[in-house]
Amino acid sequence: LAAAEREDTAQEEVEAALRETLLYLENIIATVREPMLVLDRALRVRTASRALYETYPVSKEETERQLIHTLGDGQWDIPALRTLLGEVLRTEKSFRDFEVVHDFPTLGRRVMLLNARKLFYEEYANTTILLAIEDITERRAKERDLKELLQQKDMLLLEMQHRVANSLQIIASILLIKARTVRSEETRLHLQDAHQGVL
Repeated sequence: LAAAEREDTAQEEVEAALRETLLYLENIIATVREPMLVLDRALRVRTASRALYETYPVSKEETERQLIHTLGDGQWDIPALRTLLGEVLRTEKSFRDFEVVHDFPTLGRRVMLLNARKLFYEEYANTTILLAIEDITERRAKERDLKELLQQKDMLLLEMQHRVANSLQIIASILLIKARTVRSEETRLHLQDAHQGVL
């Protein structure tokens, strides 16, 4: 009987520690600036960061206790994401920088990087996944703009190189014509040297 009571007490202590850890985690999630979701083993949203609600036009009621693939009328129903989240649950693997592109009705096209990690590795029923969402839409737009500017710069440099080469060819031809028409041998040699220098 005493052994059973000690086992029950130990179990209660573990469960209390787990509840305290989950509360601690939820408080951390609430304060971070990056949108985050905490998912349970069924991929149901346990909680979400305040940043998620500020970034995306969703409410707690629409989000919490919902399966991730049903959020936003199924916009998160991405087979590759389900596969990755399943691997995170089955193993101790995490994933980083899984790219999702989605057109939101109110926000428009968004590019996001998802990172996920299992929070409890033991076989607790409350094993959870922390899913962080980084919106990189502006970064991608800047990268695209920079790429376009670099391509334009390269085109302009090629055009300038072509024009300079044409101008130098004209100058070389003029020098050669002048070298043929002058009477002074010394001037002719200088013009021919100048012609060779231009080429």
